[in-house]
Formats: sequence, C-alpha cells, structure tokens
Amino acid sequence: MQSQDSPIHQNYSDGDVIIAEGDTGNNAYVVIKGQVRITKKYNEKVVTLGTLKEREVFGEMSLISETVRSANISAVGDVTVGVIEREFFDTAMNEIQEGMKPVIIKLVERLRSTTNIMTRVNSELENTKENINSILSCKKTLKDYLEYL
Repeated sequence: MQSQDSPIHQNYSDGDVIIAEGDTGNNAYVVIKGQVRITKKYNEKVVTLGTLKEREVFGEMSLISETVRSANISAVGDVTVGVIEREFFDTAMNEIQEGMKPVIIKLVERLRSTTNIMTRVNSELENTKENINSILSCKKTLKDYLEYL
C-alpha cells in the first residue's frame, strides 16, 4: 500500500497481496482501477482461479459467513480498490429481511464449496497439461532418434 491511501481507497502495486487465504476478513473491496488475480493453494501449488476487473467485488464471502478468507487476491499492475468496512456491510445486511439472511449465507457456503472444486479441477488440468507436454517431448525425442538410426 502507498502513503496516499485513504480510509476509503487503497492503492497497490503489481504483485502486492490484498487478501491472504486463511486470514480473518474485516473488509470487502471493489476494484476501482486495474485488475486483481484470485489464487488458492492446493497440493503445494498455487492455482489461479480468475481475474477481477474494475467494478467487481471481492472479500465479501468472509463478511457474510464470518469465516476466514478462502483465497488470495493480489494486484495485477497498479490497482486501486475501494474498501467496504465491516460496520458498513453489517448495517446494510441488517436492512435485509431476516428470512433472507439464511439464504444468503447458504449461497456463500455453496460458492465457497464451488471455489474448492474449481481449485481442484484447475490443479488437475495443469497436471494433465504438464503430462501431455512431457509425452509430446518424449515423442519428439523418439522420432528424432529413429530418424537418426
């Protein structure tokens, strides 16, 4: 973060971690300028889940479900985010009809579960790509060897 940050806006440089997986969440954020990358650790690897751009929100799941952060969010280039503080968020949530709160919490739980499944699938896809590239490399080496003979 840079010194010209305000309580409402924060600035980050390329690679800066805005949210760390496993941390307690007290704020949600909206991307004002730039992009952020979503990653998650799985089997000792870092798996990219996606990129968010201007006007997209992140960090809201831990505010709704009051759980730790489920992924890492880092800046891609220079990024400015708006901060949605817990107090503001809780006030807005209190205005929602009481019967809707369990629905919203369940949706967040399902989204968190889907994020975990997506992480596993992306990791397996990366492993498959590596295996295919290895096979193609061996095939080329074998072809070169046979042509040599």
